[in-house]
Amino acid sequence: MANGAHGVVYRNVTSAALVDCVRKVARGETWVQDVAVPSELTENDMVGLRVRDRLTAKELRIVALIVQGYKNKEIATQLGTTEQVIKNYLRNVYDKIGVSDRLELALFTIHHRILNEAAAATTAGPAPQTPAGVMP
Repeated sequence: MANGAHGVVYRNVTSAALVDCVRKVARGETWVQDVAVPSELTENDMVGLRVRDRLTAKELRIVALIVQGYKNKEIATQLGTTEQVIKNYLRNVYDKIGVSDRLELALFTIHHRILNEAAAATTAGPAPQTPAGVMP
């Protein structure tokens, strides 16, 4: 706004909010979009809903741990399984979502708020343990 802008909108702007912004700026007023994601945007995320409904609870938990930056070995330890089993789960998740690697998976999950919230809700377990003598 200090550089002369009269309106600010973000990528998550709804069509109604965008119209409000344009009208206010046209009248000479300033308008800044609220940074909170509107509930209607979350409710209308059909892609996120479909993907969330396709994934099992275990797959959602693995997705949440990927988004948090865990490596396959750490995920396997936390879930009490092997690294190969986690790799198999990830391959299935990639196929279900249509992504090719963990970065795309993390970005897709973060972008689709409903999926991100569902994944986060599955990780109610304890935080990972840092090995003795190692600073995080």
